[in-house]
Amino acid sequence: MAENIGATARAMMNCGLSELRLVAPRDGWPNPVAVPMAAGGAQIIENATVYDDIAAAAHDVSFIVAASARRRDMPMRETDPRGVASEILAHQGKAALLFGPEASGLDNDEVVQADVLVTAALNPDYPSLNLAQAVLLLAWEWRVEMLAVLTDAASHATSPPATLPAPIAERDYLYQRLENELDAGGFFLSTEMAPVVKRNIRALFNRAAPSSQEISTLHGIIQALTKRRDGGDKSG
Repeated sequence: MAENIGATARAMMNCGLSELRLVAPRDGWPNPVAVPMAAGGAQIIENATVYDDIAAAAHDVSFIVAASARRRDMPMRETDPRGVASEILAHQGKAALLFGPEASGLDNDEVVQADVLVTAALNPDYPSLNLAQAVLLLAWEWRVEMLAVLTDAASHATSPPATLPAPIAERDYLYQRLENELDAGGFFLSTEMAPVVKRNIRALFNRAAPSSQEISTLHGIIQALTKRRDGGDKSG
């Protein structure tokens, strides 16, 4: 019905979707009856395109989501509206949401053309939705997921850049200084084991990926710990 198509356009406009493709609309097209029901989505109605079948309508689509009740007789992958929203956003090509007529929904020959079947876990005693409600349900889940992705991207763009690890040369100089001071302090009791212990110490620091600032702090720590041994602090 043209009224249902108009209400669908309104639901699409609510969620920021704009491209409507119609497959053999029952009452013909264009149909002025759809415009009042579209309200603010009237431009979607004006720009809607009409096709004879699903294959023609999906000529440039590489991921189709069929909205329908669960089909136990079809070996199709199934998910729910929230689950499919992330799949749509992750898909690199053009994706489409496929809905059938309100009275009968999609038949098996139509559903099988989709990549995934999406079904909402509604009240099992009354799971029926009108067309615009079904469109709004899936479009809303898509919008929520899309906004979450955009928010995440924006937070990464505005957050300060991660501190980079210090260059290898800076780290190596620190390690050599630390090893020399440990040698001078008698830390390495076994000459044979000293190379292994030194490698373990380097591995310990490398796992922490110290920045240049942290390397500088470690130099200060070594300086403070060795000052007394070198006679730099006679107090006490």
